[in-house]
Amino acid sequence: MELVQRANRIVLLIGICVFALALVEQARASDVVDSLQFGNAASEQSHKLDARQSETADGALGQTARRILPRSTDHWRGGRVTFRLRVDPEELNYFTAKFWGSDYEKNEKPTRLFLFVEGKQVGQRHLGQIDPLDIRELHPRFSGRFFYKTLPLPLALTQGKTTVEVGIELHGRIWGYGDTFERYQHNLDAPSRDIYQCYSHTDPCFQPDGNEVQGTAPELKVRREPGEEVIKEVRKRINQAIKKSMRSDRIPDLQTIRFLSNACFEKWTDAYHNKEVLERIVKGIDHQYLAFRKDPTIFEKEWVGAGEAAEAIRILAKPLRFYVDKPVEGTETSRREAWTEMFVASRDWHVQHRRAYTNQTMIVDLNIYRCNRAVRYLSPRMDWPERKAVGLLHEAVGIKPWAGNWDQRGRPSFPKGKRYMQLTDEGLTRELGYVGAYGEIVGDFVRNMYESTRPTLDAEGDPEIKEQLVKIVRARAAFRYPSLDDDGNRAMRLEATVGWRDWKYPGNVMYGQMPTVSGGPVDIAASTEDPILTGYAQQMLTDNQFFAGWKYIAGLRNTETLDTTLRLPRVYEWIKNQPPMKHRLPMSQGQPNYVFADPGVGVVAIKNNDDILYVSLYWRARYAVNNLSRVHYLTPTIERDATVFTEARFNASGDFYEIPDWTNMGFNKKHEDEYKKEGLNLATAGMRLPIAKVPASQKDFKPGKENIYAGKADLYLLHYGPYYIAMNCSRSRSFSFDVPDRFLDSKNLVTKERVTRSKLKIRGKETIVLFQKP
Repeated sequence: MELVQRANRIVLLIGICVFALALVEQARASDVVDSLQFGNAASEQSHKLDARQSETADGALGQTARRILPRSTDHWRGGRVTFRLRVDPEELNYFTAKFWGSDYEKNEKPTRLFLFVEGKQVGQRHLGQIDPLDIRELHPRFSGRFFYKTLPLPLALTQGKTTVEVGIELHGRIWGYGDTFERYQHNLDAPSRDIYQCYSHTDPCFQPDGNEVQGTAPELKVRREPGEEVIKEVRKRINQAIKKSMRSDRIPDLQTIRFLSNACFEKWTDAYHNKEVLERIVKGIDHQYLAFRKDPTIFEKEWVGAGEAAEAIRILAKPLRFYVDKPVEGTETSRREAWTEMFVASRDWHVQHRRAYTNQTMIVDLNIYRCNRAVRYLSPRMDWPERKAVGLLHEAVGIKPWAGNWDQRGRPSFPKGKRYMQLTDEGLTRELGYVGAYGEIVGDFVRNMYESTRPTLDAEGDPEIKEQLVKIVRARAAFRYPSLDDDGNRAMRLEATVGWRDWKYPGNVMYGQMPTVSGGPVDIAASTEDPILTGYAQQMLTDNQFFAGWKYIAGLRNTETLDTTLRLPRVYEWIKNQPPMKHRLPMSQGQPNYVFADPGVGVVAIKNNDDILYVSLYWRARYAVNNLSRVHYLTPTIERDATVFTEARFNASGDFYEIPDWTNMGFNKKHEDEYKKEGLNLATAGMRLPIAKVPASQKDFKPGKENIYAGKADLYLLHYGPYYIAMNCSRSRSFSFDVPDRFLDSKNLVTKERVTRSKLKIRGKETIVLFQKP
């Protein structure tokens, strides 16, 4: 027995030596400082791995891996594996973990992995400057291939050291809108995603050793189903909903009022020119007025106010003329007088309480406009002129500067200054930085604005809003990249990895427009009839993802979804009858090389042959400049998701922001006390970040308050792999920067010119992207 044990030890020592030699060869080929292969006994022992709360796994492509296990099913915190990893004692170090891109959660039990260094948590758990190490979600990340997640290690924890203790811990999923801790932080009911390998390195763009096994992209196929049967299912569901509403003892709420109003003009519905439905809508608006009379603040509690009921009046203007001069049921007040009072109150309160963020002000201003349209119909002498009312919409969509709240005399406050626009010059929303899914819904809002400005149902709406709507969708088209859907079919997906308010990776399948409860995948194309957006819609039809998008919406069971799917038969007939368009989404395979850059939010999207690169240079810097960028880099064989340090130049204010010890969110202390009970501490707590000089026009700013300018630099310089990006975010300043030696005689992908000079000048709002083949 002793001889067997001795032989085993010899074999293990030989394995460790072989592994060490492999590391030496790897270090020679790249900047990797150290590497741990999970599931490999020699590698794990040489790194002093404590894996008591995990298990080994037979991974993809014959590779070994390890998964971390829950401690129990009645707690959100799971096991933690710890190990020693070598680091560079002087340079900034990065940590990269390797995962299998086809590994995703099929049973709606997503988990998260968190990185710890010297016992401290790296990054926050939700929408922080540094993401969790892994967010396992409900879609395959990179089918058939591996993806690599890179996080920066705080310099203060590695400086002067040659090794550090690293931990990877399993936590349960998070619902970001949970109002209680139990609704926000869910307990564990599944193990982690398999972890294959981890590395320490000093180059922000991790390059795996050429001998590592990598996968291949699956063969592309076109989705076969669903098809036109979805239209039949939608029609059946909508007519059932209409019948149910008519038989119900409940008075229609605001969303039901709008749904029934729109249904009255769809010939195939049971509501079409149905007098009983019309009377039920009138009864619903009466009910809203009676609730308002009982509590005049009722419409102050929601951003939409009385806007949904007001929209019903626009839609049903002609048939309602037989009802408006009759009294509200149970009163002696005419509907004209009563409803006018309600809409005026909602309009006037909300214009004094507008919202500063783009999507929020769009919701508020749209419903202010709707209320004014209803007042114009009911009591023309009490309405605002169209120019004044539509001006609010123009502010919300970035056609003119946003003026903020009005006082009681109708004078705007301009809290952001008289030049602040809600959209960038390129057409993206100014939600601090680039936002993915959260930013997509503005298309629905702006489409609703355009529809609400139509003088009649078949007339054109406001031409400036239409033009801006097209601009918004065209700008966002850069943020769809080729991928596969959950069933392995050809698709385009939303870029969410570099999104400030995204936490589900990858993004949803979408083409021109995101399928949501409030908007179908080709609604905007049908409303505007823009040829480029029509081409995007036809691409969706070619990939047979059109009905899949609509089926997804139909499965979201609520009243707003009914109002959206009501449009399906009409928009399908429209798209079928359009002549073929040549336009396709710019990141699609076979399309020309392409660069989209928006200095307004610090984001770049690059298609360079088979490479796709997204970079948010200005990354979740809500309070101060953090010198961090988020990178999403896709090649045919590898996906990289990295948070990296960036050179940033800016005018300093002289003030600083000290990072608080919040492990949950970087912008809110919500639920922090619950996490502190577990003894968790943030690795970067106490770090002081410089605050950029904020324009004097920002009247409501003070240090420590979230602001679009406080954390944004004027110039960003990022070297990532074969790319060097320079972005000048200022409008008028010019800068000079040194071109790294590697990029002499490189190509500027923006201008298509060769770069031979060692120093370049970059003008205001200019972006330079240098590429040098590896």
